[in-house]
Amino acid sequence: MTDSYTAKQHYQQHDVAGDYDRERFSGLRGWFVNRLEQGLLMKTMEGVSQGGRVLDLPVGTGRMSRRLDAEGYRAVGTDVSEPMLRISANLAGGRANLARGDGERLPYRDGAFAAAICFRLLVHLPAPARKNVLREMARVATERVVAVYQPHRIALWWLLYGLLLRRKLPLHFVSDDDIREELADCGLRLVRSHTLLRGVFMERAYVLEPSSGT
Repeated sequence: MTDSYTAKQHYQQHDVAGDYDRERFSGLRGWFVNRLEQGLLMKTMEGVSQGGRVLDLPVGTGRMSRRLDAEGYRAVGTDVSEPMLRISANLAGGRANLARGDGERLPYRDGAFAAAICFRLLVHLPAPARKNVLREMARVATERVVAVYQPHRIALWWLLYGLLLRRKLPLHFVSDDDIREELADCGLRLVRSHTLLRGVFMERAYVLEPSSGT
């Protein structure tokens, strides 16, 4: 298990967790991005039967878990951050199914879920940690794994965000070819992929089948 990357400690800070939604999803832009991401989520879930258990890793403040529950799935949110879990529980009115756990060593048996989703995490992880997380997701999911990457390519938002606003860009871009190789190495077969918003945002969701799935 990898302990050296920044994000694992960063998101366990109470002030970081408390400001998470406000910094990313407030205002018109935040509303728009949240709407796009939830739409992307539902595209990736096509073909997974409602009622199935879905691992949401990391659950963060619970945006995706709440949407999954509303759509008839049984979301199980997992996060290494206790403050994030507390916020997720509060926003769900105490009705969320949550557990603390590290994505590199999940506290679940093999095949415990129909699907496992991973939004807004992989870009923070160095390659060894990313592969650990992907292998764990492949281990616990029987039908579907969804992994969201930001392939290394120019997109309008990142030009604005990085060059004009001088904000920090994601730490770990991975090329599309390297992503495909990484996924195969982790026992995941690519079924299809979807962009968040072509030419504007860089995120792409890879819809995958664990090698044990049929």
